[in-house]
Amino acid sequence: MTPKSSSPSSLFAMAAEVIDERTFAVRDTSKGSKQIHLRLGNTGPTPRDSLDDGEYAEKVRVAKQALGKLVDKQMIWYKPGPDAVQSMNSTASVPSVLADVWSIDGKHISSFLKKEGHLSDEQAYETDLGKDILTVASEEEKKESYKKLEEALKESEKAKKAAAQAMQLEDEDGTESIGLPGWIGMAMVVAIVFGIATNFGRPTNRKMNLNRKRGPFERFWMKLKGA
Repeated sequence: MTPKSSSPSSLFAMAAEVIDERTFAVRDTSKGSKQIHLRLGNTGPTPRDSLDDGEYAEKVRVAKQALGKLVDKQMIWYKPGPDAVQSMNSTASVPSVLADVWSIDGKHISSFLKKEGHLSDEQAYETDLGKDILTVASEEEKKESYKKLEEALKESEKAKKAAAQAMQLEDEDGTESIGLPGWIGMAMVVAIVFGIATNFGRPTNRKMNLNRKRGPFERFWMKLKGA
């Protein structure tokens, strides 16, 4: 079971030179400004993957440079990890302390470098402090809120477009197909025209001239009636 951090409150210090991709020097004001080395907690070496020696050396150099941009000659916050994970080597010229480290605006440096692929993840101890704090945390929360709002607006816009397309399709269908009521109306119009042409089956009052020459339609109609 990994030990849980029970260290004192975070300390404030000025970072000095970067030693390697996960270690840098600070002045420990609690010990008379004695220099110590801070090693980023819960981090492992730069991931090698399938890189050859030259490529890996370049990747380590870039990782060290990334750490330098965050801490070199910058004020930082740090909180040592539990005593159980600290090195007890008293012969070292400069003591090394495993710690969680934050930039002055609250960026959790271990998390950032691991996220960027500069360092690997090695859980040496449990902590609930491995995250951004202060203004960086609030900025991340704002970004997350804006992201959710943007997604909600996109969904709303999609719904509007879908509704507009449905209405357009409905209008087009109404133009192309007259439906059952339309066919009934057309049948009624045809029936009326046919009724007018046949005097609705009633005999006409006009005197018929038997010697009158019948027209084509009349001859056709007479055939239908069997005349």
